[in-house]
Amino acid sequence: MRDYRNDCQPVGFSTLAGCTEFPRAHESMELSEFEEAIEKALNKVPKKFREILAREDIQVLAREKVPGVLRDQFKGRLLFGIFTGVPYNGRSMFNIQMEPTRIELYKDSFEAAFSNRIEMEEQIGKTVMHEIGHYFGFSEKELRRRGF
Repeated sequence: MRDYRNDCQPVGFSTLAGCTEFPRAHESMELSEFEEAIEKALNKVPKKFREILAREDIQVLAREKVPGVLRDQFKGRLLFGIFTGVPYNGRSMFNIQMEPTRIELYKDSFEAAFSNRIEMEEQIGKTVMHEIGHYFGFSEKELRRRGF
C-alpha cells in the first residue's frame, strides 16, 4: 500500500502541503478521546501561559473536520489546526472582533496523516503549542525556528 504521507511537505506544525488523497488511518479516535489528547497537550503548556489563556478565555476546540471554507483556503494542504482572532500582543480597545479568539484542531486531519495513536498524540501536542504560539504573536517563520 502506498504511503501518501510521503507526498506531503511540512509547512509548520499545523499543515502539510502537496498532499494527495490520504487513506484512512489504521486507528481512529472518538471525539471525546481527541478532546482528552488536546487537554493532555494543554497541561504540558507552561502554567504562566495556561493562566493567560484561561484569563483571556481562549478556547482550544476539537472539531471533527476542517470546515469547507478552510479546506478551500488551504487547498492541497492537510490542516491540523488554526488560530483565529486577535493575537495577545495585537489587542487594543480599537479591535472589533466578529467572532471569539480561539484555536481549533481537526480530528480527521490527524487520523488521515498518522497510522497510530502515539503519532497522533505527538502531533496534537506540537499543533497545540504551534497555535498557542500564534496567539502570542509568533509568525510561522519564528515558530519553525523555535521547533514549533
